[in-house]
Amino acid sequence: MSWNFVSTWTQNKDQNFEDDKRDWKKGKPRIHVESDKQLVIKIRKELELSNKEFYIGSETVLDKIKNSDYSNKEKINLSFIKKTLKDSGLSKTHKKKVKGNSVYQHYPKTLIENIGSVIVEIDFLERVIKGRTQPLNFISFSCKKLKLRQFKRIPAQTSIYARKGIKWFCDNFFIPDEFKMDNGLAFIGSASGKRSLSKVVLMLFWMKVIPIFTNPRSPWNNGSVEGSNSVFAKNFWNKFIFNSIDDVDEKLKLFTVSSLNRSKFNKNNFEQIIKNKLIPKIYFIRKVHENKEKEKGEINILNEKINLPKEYINLFTLSKWDLKTEMLTVLFEKDQKENIIKKIKFKINEKSRNGVSHFI
Repeated sequence: MSWNFVSTWTQNKDQNFEDDKRDWKKGKPRIHVESDKQLVIKIRKELELSNKEFYIGSETVLDKIKNSDYSNKEKINLSFIKKTLKDSGLSKTHKKKVKGNSVYQHYPKTLIENIGSVIVEIDFLERVIKGRTQPLNFISFSCKKLKLRQFKRIPAQTSIYARKGIKWFCDNFFIPDEFKMDNGLAFIGSASGKRSLSKVVLMLFWMKVIPIFTNPRSPWNNGSVEGSNSVFAKNFWNKFIFNSIDDVDEKLKLFTVSSLNRSKFNKNNFEQIIKNKLIPKIYFIRKVHENKEKEKGEINILNEKINLPKEYINLFTLSKWDLKTEMLTVLFEKDQKENIIKKIKFKINEKSRNGVSHFI
């Protein structure tokens, strides 16, 4: 078909582009029938009412259909399910994520990704059962790469239970390249001691895992686990009225199994990387603040204030502490590349030196 023909045909005054002579009603699906739509709606409503189903989204509906004996199941796809649920008022349109200040403030996304291939984020959760004054505590784990979310109830948000939680995760799933966590004392350690190493950090070194600490008061730095915490609230905690701690534990087991089944992780097929050697390093994500007295930028790492050029104020940095050389390197990401801002001697606190001497 030549362009001359197309041009002549489209410019013909007798053409009526609104006239569809294919005898197919506008808006009517070509490969789907009404029973397909009704099946999608039926399964979604059953999932909402079930006490044993925790995930009710389009992917879960599709899995249910594919595992059924429905005759037209091979023609039903994810886009059809999403449209059906939306048209039926059973789902909301997800707003497209808009890149915010993290891009303009040079959040070191690429530098963090290059530290290792598999990162697991950790966080604490706190909830209260109606009629009970003491809160229940949980530790949550999220691996974005494997779409793995796991939760475990713990007695308290302390260092010992953080370590027990980490051991539980690694024993039951896998040992990641890095654990990413916030600056809570249970994870990072002393609130006043300078350049000290917490028990969590030392435990991770023994496991040949690199710790990454997020920027203080920036939950979105741990975006994966924060998303998991939202799933925990929506799909588990807000779904039930719990009668007791035993009731919570019983349902939590079902929820973690359901979360595992939805992930890409399969222990039988997962190849755990054997780590023969570890150069002990700790990474710190920090936003540069203004030091008005010195007219410079400033970050705080393990209770040590580090001055930086004022040009970096309100921008993010990634600091790497090499414990073998006892050097701290402050990095800045630009165009997905590493730029060194500052490199200083950063000696290990003498009280922590014995704990890490085995690695250095």
